[in-house]
Amino acid sequence: MVRGVTRRGVVCGLGLLPMAAMAQAGAQELQGALTARSAAAFGRFVSGNEGKLVSLKVTAAPVEGRAFSVSLEAPLLLVNMDQPEKMQVSLTGNYTLRDGAFVMDWVYRVKAEGMQQGITIFVLHPVDGGEVRRVRDAGVRRVAL
Repeated sequence: MVRGVTRRGVVCGLGLLPMAAMAQAGAQELQGALTARSAAAFGRFVSGNEGKLVSLKVTAAPVEGRAFSVSLEAPLLLVNMDQPEKMQVSLTGNYTLRDGAFVMDWVYRVKAEGMQQGITIFVLHPVDGGEVRRVRDAGVRRVAL
């Protein structure tokens, strides 16, 4: 045993390694255009990050369709898709309408809300501006949509 390092210190230090690795790895940032073709990747990204903070830099034109739709039911922006499963993703704020497309350029906390009529529901809650800066300044892992 190295002088000055106790067993308790080693155990406590090992417990901090996963947290340090997570902080170093940063949040994931999804970038690109959300379309019928990329909807399944968007759904997998959201469901795979349940309970976590995610950064989005995504645009989506309003679309109405059976297998994929993007619509505004103020104050919610709703994304419905059939792939990878029947899913609805609701954004509760911090999106804008620019040049006919919705722009999502913020950091959100992903929350699973369960299932309704066979549709898995996820809600993306925007975090405050200070948290957005902290997450993005710490570095994000970019994921192409």
